[in-house]
Amino acid sequence: MSPAAAPTAAALPGRALRVRVYADADHRARVLHWERGFAAWLQRASEAVREPLGVTFELESARAWDRRGSNGPLEPVVDALEAADAGEDVDLVVGLVAAPPAFSDSQHELGFARVLGRHCVLRGIDAGLPVEARQRLEVSALLHEWAHTWGAPHVRDGRGWMSPKYDAAHEGFDARTLALLDAGRRHLPGARVELAAQKAWARELRAAVEGMSGPAWEGPERDFLLEWTDRVRAASVVLGPEGTPRSLTPLERQRLAEVIALEKAGRVEVAAEVMEPLAVRHPHDERVQLLACYLAVRLTPGAEATRQRCERAAARFPSEPSLRMNVALLHLHAGRFDEARDSLLAARRNLEARTDVEPVQWADLAGLFLRAHCVTWAEQTANRAPGLAASSAVLEQAALLRRQVALRPHGDAPPTVDPMREGFLVRSVIDIEALLHAGASGPARERITALAREFPETPSVMLVQCELHLLQGRLGAARTACERVLAFREDAVQAHLLLGVLATNTRAHARARAHLERVIALEPSRTEAWHLLAREYRGTRLLRPLQTRYREQFARDLP
Repeated sequence: MSPAAAPTAAALPGRALRVRVYADADHRARVLHWERGFAAWLQRASEAVREPLGVTFELESARAWDRRGSNGPLEPVVDALEAADAGEDVDLVVGLVAAPPAFSDSQHELGFARVLGRHCVLRGIDAGLPVEARQRLEVSALLHEWAHTWGAPHVRDGRGWMSPKYDAAHEGFDARTLALLDAGRRHLPGARVELAAQKAWARELRAAVEGMSGPAWEGPERDFLLEWTDRVRAASVVLGPEGTPRSLTPLERQRLAEVIALEKAGRVEVAAEVMEPLAVRHPHDERVQLLACYLAVRLTPGAEATRQRCERAAARFPSEPSLRMNVALLHLHAGRFDEARDSLLAARRNLEARTDVEPVQWADLAGLFLRAHCVTWAEQTANRAPGLAASSAVLEQAALLRRQVALRPHGDAPPTVDPMREGFLVRSVIDIEALLHAGASGPARERITALAREFPETPSVMLVQCELHLLQGRLGAARTACERVLAFREDAVQAHLLLGVLATNTRAHARARAHLERVIALEPSRTEAWHLLAREYRGTRLLRPLQTRYREQFARDLP
């Protein structure tokens, strides 16, 4: 060890590493008072690294591990340990298994750790060895595997703890390994979960590994470390030991299940609060980001942060239809109908590309198309999920909207307008009618003129032209426009109502009654038609039957 290169305890703040240990059934059966024995094991390891590294090990807890079988390779045992305890709240998780049938001088026969991981497995040491040799071997095995978790590779011609072979004369870490471990001491455990800390650790780790040149360090471990640091430097998310975005730990999967249960129970705010740390730590987990977007849409649909979150997720997982639908919902909330339409079309393409689509997904998409006033696409999509109440509701509402704005019935050819422009036409008609009802005939006239240029000879435009003419007292022009609407679509309920009003005002009683009765037949909820019809029937024997029908419809008397 080079004194100039090795850190000293005086230069380093002391740091205690929390260790959780599990002992399997075989180890517990062979080692009496194993908890106390492992605590002493940690104490000896602490004494060995306290001065050169300024770290010590403290036992967080000792737990029984419900597994058996000590023979065979140790890597699958590490896999099982990781599955049993993610170890997010400690620095190291150790699994103890029974001693091998015969002593081996290979370190990997005594223990195994995943490089840059958080877990290691150690075999018990044969009690037949002399006490001093066994204790030296225990310290060597523990520190060897722990150093792997901080990135230290083997030193093939060295005589220290990172040698692939055990020798009673080996002890200590060489200067380059100490420099590498010092980087871990300063950046871990934050570098496992925070991007900036991981990038800083990766820079120092790479510098240390690049200094490990020569046959002593050549091999797959060094290559792996260089590749991993390259990936970290280019990454936009925290990476796991495999060099891929961190996957959910068992504890995090449990938290995700809690979030889902909270949302189902109606506790959306609490669910979003529990969800947030998972969403930050796992930006590349599709399920996490989908749920985070959904919760944000439910809580704060108007927030810019919600839109950015959902659009990032949709860009990252472009084949997920639910994300596209959530983004569309945000656009609808903000009145960005064209953007909503485009997101819904992308969601439809995603669903069409899948073979395992649930019918309810088609029904949900149909409902959103209808909210965007894309009537044709709403009907087409609802028909992909026949029999569902939600689909039936969409079809019923779409048919009602078609009558209200005088679109051709679904399935008629050719369609009145291109489905791509249909939503704009429907919204324009609705907006113009609102202006007319508010008495803003000037702005309404300007909108109608522009709409007529864009959609010439369209029944929907003729409908609002009829209403404008009626309000302006141009009764002949109004009658002509509304009758042209009915020539395209006989059940255009608004045209019947307008013609009923016009006929009432001109004392054309028979025509007024016919149009108003048609309104009531098409849409019984149109109370204005009932009231006008009552005026037409006043003083006749038809008034009483009308009053009875009204009472049956609304459970109150006709005013």
